[in-house]
Amino acid sequence: MKLTPKIVLIVLIASIVPLLVLAQLTLAGVTQSGESARVGVVNVSQVYIEKAGQEAVRMKTEDLAKKIELYLRQKLRENPNLTTVDLMNDPDFRELSARKWGMGEYTWVLGGAVIGREYKIVTVIYPTLPQHQWGKEIKSDLGWDKSMPELYNLTVGSLGSFTHLTCGYYTWIEPDTLKQTQKYLCQIPVSLSLRVYDPTLKTNVVLIAGTGAYIDGYFQYLTKNPANPAENIAGEVTKSIEKASEQIYINLGIAFAIAVVFIVIIAYFTISSIANPIVELSRSADKISAGEVDTEIPFRERADEIGILSNSIERLKRSLKVAMQSLEEALK
Repeated sequence: MKLTPKIVLIVLIASIVPLLVLAQLTLAGVTQSGESARVGVVNVSQVYIEKAGQEAVRMKTEDLAKKIELYLRQKLRENPNLTTVDLMNDPDFRELSARKWGMGEYTWVLGGAVIGREYKIVTVIYPTLPQHQWGKEIKSDLGWDKSMPELYNLTVGSLGSFTHLTCGYYTWIEPDTLKQTQKYLCQIPVSLSLRVYDPTLKTNVVLIAGTGAYIDGYFQYLTKNPANPAENIAGEVTKSIEKASEQIYINLGIAFAIAVVFIVIIAYFTISSIANPIVELSRSADKISAGEVDTEIPFRERADEIGILSNSIERLKRSLKVAMQSLEEALK
């Protein structure tokens, strides 16, 4: 293999290989760091989205309780003998109590009382239950204590807290499909001083305002993402990673272009300043070896290794010329 291709190959390897290694390491580092950032964003975002959903449920519950309290005061002034059945048949109260929001989230109203040291609670307005189950006691009539113990305990707890907001997660069974799903609810008694008569419990009851959210549904509503809501936020991180990767490829292309220019310059310098002079000196040496001792040796004026080689060949030529002259004289 000739010297010029060897030099060019060495320069090529010395220029391109480090660029490839550096690019690969940079790309791997960006991808790894980006993925770690994306996972962290997903986890943190999911937590904050969940907290936002919980806070929305709390606010809806408190707002509903205040509205029901105002409406109930007005109705009791008009009819002191107001009953839960009257409220069930009141379209204005039904519209006020069974509000839908988000993506399938809704509000409801229960009635509760303490009878014989036991908490008794009836459904008043509950939009996800068929209307023939309105006005039913949730334990003895609907059996929530067995079918949905989490919901039952939260509901009883809301009556036991009297004036405090009670929130928590529970497993809800859809009446139509019997499908289980996770929900989050908040419930609060409207006012201990405002009571209406309930025919089922045969006593005055306190109304309980409640609202709940299908966790996945509400989070989808917040982020407009049908799968993992936090992925919607993390998607922005992914886009940034992709842009960074694209920029790396662009920078790598620029670096390759510069490397090619550099290699071309090195190759040109090698050929013009080293390879061609060496070839020319080789031809001069061949002429001398053929007896042309008057051959002019080029590049003697150069101060580099080529110049040193040229002057060495010049000295060799002179010595050979002297030797040939001496031999000719001896043969005369």
